[in-house]
Amino acid sequence: MMKKLLLAIFFISSLTIQAQDTSYHEDVLAYFKVNGTAAQYSNATDGLFDLLKKQYESQNVPESVWTELKADSPKQVERVLNMLVSAYRGTYSHEDIQNMLAFYETGTGRQLLADRTALDYEQQKEASVFYNTPTGQKILMAEPDIAQNIGEISQIWSRDLYRSMVDKLAEKGYSM
Repeated sequence: MMKKLLLAIFFISSLTIQAQDTSYHEDVLAYFKVNGTAAQYSNATDGLFDLLKKQYESQNVPESVWTELKADSPKQVERVLNMLVSAYRGTYSHEDIQNMLAFYETGTGRQLLADRTALDYEQQKEASVFYNTPTGQKILMAEPDIAQNIGEISQIWSRDLYRSMVDKLAEKGYSM
């Protein structure tokens, strides 16, 4: 009886931990949508295809091949965003992510992301209040490390994506 009880407690606690981890992950992904990171990587995949089209111009690759290759873009963007979650996990708590998400969903937060020079006086005060919170201070302190981690992840992702597309084109008989 005691073994069953301990096993049940272990099972329930592991489900709770997994649910918290999933919630953290989902909240970071939501934050990436709000702060423009998701759009940035979507634009990067579009840019990669523009580059590849120029590089393969002499090969007369049909538009249908480009369309087929582009169909994988949302999965590739999702892949890099999932990789970026790890850059945040070591620095920001779930509460920090929720605070960041809440702030950047406000008018002030959106304006700050769009054009910080266009903040009015009230928005500047709101931003100042946020950046003086523990989460805001953590953002300011961690920014260089986070930027470096994101840069490394982005470099790996873009290199792998480029190679993957070149390999797929080669499989279809196209080479530079």
